[in-house]
Amino acid sequence: MKRHILPVTIVLWFAPALALAEPPKSGPETAAAEGLFYESRTLMQAGRYAEACPKLEESMRLDPGIGTQFNLADCNEHIGKIATAWVAFNDAAAQSKLSNQPERESVARKRAAALEPRLPRLAVDVTAAPAGLEVKRDALVVASSAWGTAVPVDPGTHRISVTAPGRQQWETTVTAREGKVVRISVPRELPDVGAALVAVPAGRLAELGSVTPAPFPEPIVEGHSGAQRAVGWVVTSLGVVGVGVGAGFGLSSLGKRNESRAHCSALGCDSDGVSLRDDAVRNGNVATISMIAGGAALAGGLLLVLTAPRDTPPRERAGKILAVPTTASGGGGLSLQGVFQ
Repeated sequence: MKRHILPVTIVLWFAPALALAEPPKSGPETAAAEGLFYESRTLMQAGRYAEACPKLEESMRLDPGIGTQFNLADCNEHIGKIATAWVAFNDAAAQSKLSNQPERESVARKRAAALEPRLPRLAVDVTAAPAGLEVKRDALVVASSAWGTAVPVDPGTHRISVTAPGRQQWETTVTAREGKVVRISVPRELPDVGAALVAVPAGRLAELGSVTPAPFPEPIVEGHSGAQRAVGWVVTSLGVVGVGVGAGFGLSSLGKRNESRAHCSALGCDSDGVSLRDDAVRNGNVATISMIAGGAALAGGLLLVLTAPRDTPPRERAGKILAVPTTASGGGGLSLQGVFQ
């Protein structure tokens, strides 16, 4: 068997391994798989992963093994096919568990777990399905049970096509990005095949060839940029209000202090003077707290707005949010009013 050589960090994966789904082979197929495996390893060590991956795929087909599968997953990760790699790492972990190889299982699960947050996901939403409707993603049929489900896909461009008996074919392409969910909606009704040909003279049918379908609605990319930006503006608004509240209480504190001077002397203050000075101290404390909290919120909100990604439009409009200052004899604060849509 093959798959024995790699740097020490993952050397366990390339010791002799049990076959994944069938008994070990011998003869020309095994020899070819062995040669492909070692050639691919040489290419990977040279950083030529695009050339190495097809050779590992063929080696895996000829002679399946856990080590080959792990190497193929590693190779696919390096060329950006992270969903393909994620599936392969999980399969390798499952096969290692069946083979009672806990160390291999642990390494594979860790590699799969590291990829999971980066996975792009693609969902095809079907709101109306005429009889015989078939949805394909990159020429693979999407089962009706998977419609509307965001499934992991490799980053990049994917073609979605929809067909139904007697209806025009619809297709579009969508771009999947790491860590994002892309949703594409199938139109509720697909035009009849004959609908576009009704007004066409019979003599011109041969010139037309096929009817070009209208494009799909634009795909919706779900991400966190819109939400982050909305939260950033809300926090920024709260910071501005907090600073304003602090300034108001600060001015009130100065006014109370100045007013108390008429009721105080070197010997002390009368009851009105004591009350005014207590109010001045209380308002000063509220002013200090409000200014500190408001300044922190202002800085944090601006940071959220400035660091929000700008390549993904928000899917839904943010609701209106109002920040209303409130005051009381013992202090002040902020009240949030509004509805999130």
